[in-house]
Amino acid sequence: MKRLVSILALVCVLMVVIAGAGAFLLSSVFIAQSKVDAVAAVANGVSLTLSEQVRLLNGMLDKMVQDPDVVNAAAQNDPALLGNALIKLENHFPGVLSMKFLLPENSDTTKQVNSPMGFADLEMAKKTFVKDQLSTIQGEVDSGRHLAIARRIMQNGSTVGVVLVGLNYDFVNRVLATTVLEKGYIELRQGKLVLASTGKRRDQGEIDGAPIHVPNTDWQLYYENSGGVSLGELSLMVGIVLIPALAVLLCFVTGYRKLSGLLSEDVSWVMKAFKDIITEKPLGDYPVKLDEMRVAISTLAQFKRVATEKWFQI
Repeated sequence: MKRLVSILALVCVLMVVIAGAGAFLLSSVFIAQSKVDAVAAVANGVSLTLSEQVRLLNGMLDKMVQDPDVVNAAAQNDPALLGNALIKLENHFPGVLSMKFLLPENSDTTKQVNSPMGFADLEMAKKTFVKDQLSTIQGEVDSGRHLAIARRIMQNGSTVGVVLVGLNYDFVNRVLATTVLEKGYIELRQGKLVLASTGKRRDQGEIDGAPIHVPNTDWQLYYENSGGVSLGELSLMVGIVLIPALAVLLCFVTGYRKLSGLLSEDVSWVMKAFKDIITEKPLGDYPVKLDEMRVAISTLAQFKRVATEKWFQI
């Protein structure tokens, strides 16, 4: 019986452990996904904040290129008027690092143009003659990297010039620096160029998952959850698995000891009843606990009566 109970106990404990391990794995997946979702929610908030900042700058320049003095200076191609228009724009535009005009005769993208603009700025300005371009980071770190915004100057439905503004983009670092992440990592990129980041990376490998596009720009926000299951969470889950398994094992041990005691006591009463039959003593009261043992004693009593009747017949 001990071996049978041991096998049953082992099977039940294994079933509890397997069920608990499955629940542990599912919980780990759900917890990890919830953490990724939390970081994604923060990244979406960062995206909206950055987009709103750029939208305000774009809107400010959109209004400035509609100023009559700016339109008139570009239409007349008058250096003096252009200079005055630039001064006016610079005085009303916060955080401006540079501001330049590009006129239609310099809009041919196949020709070299003698301009103080950098190559990337010049290409962006030329493309703006056809369509307003997305705001983007231009320049090298050592040569004054800046946020470039280009807008067309329109007169009577025709493009008479382009204004290219170079702005300080410290607001990007400020937004990410004020972003609170308990466990996670957010990285802002323009192509392969990393503009800013916050949090702690899990490793130096490529970040999985689709990035979040920042509206009004060609920036992408990459994010990941850098924290796995904490020690406290792991301890709790292991406890949830082990405690039921130990409880089942304790129940089997307690039940085995109780059943073993009852069997031993009842077997002794059955043996006493059998002894009384063999020695032809009158059967007394045998206080057995198990119904099966009562049946055995009743069977022995019937055997004694049958045996007595046959002895008298002889």
